[in-house]
Amino acid sequence: MGKKGRILVIDDDPNMRVALKEALIRAEWQVFLAASGEEGVVEFEKLRPDLVITDVKMEGMNGIEVLTKIRQISDTPVLVITAYGTIGDAVDAMKRGAMDYILKPFSFEDLRKVIDNVVPSPEGTGKEGRDIEGFGRTLVGDSAPFREMLAFCDSIASSRCTVLIEGESGTGKELIARYIHFKSPRRSKPFVAVNCAAIPENLLESELFGHERGAFTGASTQKTGKFELANKGTLLLDEIGEMQKPLQAKLLRVLQEFEIDRVGGKAPIPVDVRVLATTNADLKKMVEENSFREDLFYRLNVIKVNVPPLRERKEDIPLLARHFVGVYSRENGRKVKAISKEALEKLQKYPWPGNIRELQNVMARAVLISRGGRIEETDIVLDEREILGQGVKDLNITAGQSVKEVEKLLILKTLKEVGGNRTKAAKMLGISIRTLRNKLSEYRQDSEFSGQMGEVE
Repeated sequence: MGKKGRILVIDDDPNMRVALKEALIRAEWQVFLAASGEEGVVEFEKLRPDLVITDVKMEGMNGIEVLTKIRQISDTPVLVITAYGTIGDAVDAMKRGAMDYILKPFSFEDLRKVIDNVVPSPEGTGKEGRDIEGFGRTLVGDSAPFREMLAFCDSIASSRCTVLIEGESGTGKELIARYIHFKSPRRSKPFVAVNCAAIPENLLESELFGHERGAFTGASTQKTGKFELANKGTLLLDEIGEMQKPLQAKLLRVLQEFEIDRVGGKAPIPVDVRVLATTNADLKKMVEENSFREDLFYRLNVIKVNVPPLRERKEDIPLLARHFVGVYSRENGRKVKAISKEALEKLQKYPWPGNIRELQNVMARAVLISRGGRIEETDIVLDEREILGQGVKDLNITAGQSVKEVEKLLILKTLKEVGGNRTKAAKMLGISIRTLRNKLSEYRQDSEFSGQMGEVE
């Protein structure tokens, strides 16, 4: 038996079946073959393999139909093979629950990388998708807002114009900046990022422009600033709204003149740098409040990219969740292969105030606490205060009430509105029926709420 487990290959091309079998056996998988979609479904029910690889275009039952059948009975990972001209089929497959796809023609190394991502193993390096060459894997998503944003980034990447990237905290603004650099003619030159919120005000000028030896107390050597380090490349000013106004004026001069002055320097130094800036603040409002320079705002706002929050691209949540499961399974030597339907529903109901960064943390924790090869609903630990915020609005909540008290009010009112149907109430609340039963058991023992229980029994 293969050391890594069992793979079922479904393909009506005999040459492809043989080639895949030989490659997968060399990679220490046990391989089973099916010559049609119909045969593949039958074999799947008998074998229950660790992974299914199916071609999309087949006579009779095609790969999408095979995937649909498998999803009706199992969460086993499915990898689809498709040709470049039928990429739409791959997108459709991902929406229907495929874990990933691979385009023909592909090398064995391409196949290995995709399989390592779909079926994590302790031997995996966990590096796929982290390097700049892997942006297609890191920037996960297929929703309309996400596709539109990336298409816009593609269209402006070749420009030298300054770009302002706006978005809530955790939406991945820095990754979008790196993507723009990656797609630009400057991709082979440096990409340098400066977090304006993380560097003290008195040090940020030196960090950006550098300083000469003896320019100030403690300046024992000459320092090259980030603008010089990014010469011919791209400089990212992360959280530009945190920069103080005196330094804003100096930054404006750099953007106008393309030259910098080191602290303590005697002559300006020319630089060729494309500047990208990110912010989660409303810079226009800051201009109105006189906390951000209007002339700098318009200089930065030549091209604006809006990164959509996760709640506006909820169809991307399953793709992102599976991606993070693969990443953290490899990093922690876990063999988590799937996410249950109930867990995915719970993820999609949540408003994600922390966006992708919060989802990433939730999935990292889920991988660590899961007990089997699949993430269950109970493994998804969310901020209950946010869940409460999605519930019934008219709860008569008053200032000073604890989260626990508000939770009780929400659960009892929801039960009352659905006529005591616990299954329906649990689904509306985004919790398991077992959690709901436990909560109700607690409330029966609470004299403050026991009088209300009769209304929902």
